[in-house]
Amino acid sequence: MKSGEIELEEIKTNSDQKEMVDGRDGEASVENLLLSQSNNGGTTCIEPKHKNRTSLQNCLSHKGKRSKLIATFIVILLITIVIIISVVVCCANNDDEDEKFDRTTFNLQQKFNGSFQMEIPFSNETQGLNDIQGKLTKLYESSHALGRFFSNAETFHLGSESAVVQYKLTFIFPEEELRNSTLSREIVYNVFRQFLYDQNEEESGTMFILPSSLKMHTMH
Repeated sequence: MKSGEIELEEIKTNSDQKEMVDGRDGEASVENLLLSQSNNGGTTCIEPKHKNRTSLQNCLSHKGKRSKLIATFIVILLITIVIIISVVVCCANNDDEDEKFDRTTFNLQQKFNGSFQMEIPFSNETQGLNDIQGKLTKLYESSHALGRFFSNAETFHLGSESAVVQYKLTFIFPEEELRNSTLSREIVYNVFRQFLYDQNEEESGTMFILPSSLKMHTMH
């Protein structure tokens, strides 16, 4: 019995030693493989994990940048929309109430007459008077203050040899208080006088009016 037990113990001992040797040989083989791959410029089994981690970080970084760009674009778009809406609302609220009027309610009249002198007498009286009348009509119709109230202009000539032209202006309006404010002689006269001083003598030619010759009176 003792000799049998001794043999069993020797077999176990030899088996354990063999396993230890095999384990050491396996570890050595793994180390040699890793060393060989490292020397040959290869990568170890850990490197793929490192690469995956780097790729994930790069992917997250790109996504973060893309998200910031999208957010910036959305903010700019919203600001633009708000500005456009604000401008539209502002323009809608700032409509000039004076532009909204009903001429059928204009039952009052204010008339002015006067004269001025042409630099050169008309060669064609009828054509010259029509041209001057057209100038006066365009002048007062385009006036921001007086355009809505202007009715008509008339011109008269004193004689074929005279360079003096007489005129009459008619305005209509709805409220009596306008007679001494917007439609006062001073305002109507100043609009005409400013037009005369803005004339270009070369462009006006024979239609040039001497600014200093302008006269205007209120008709009663």
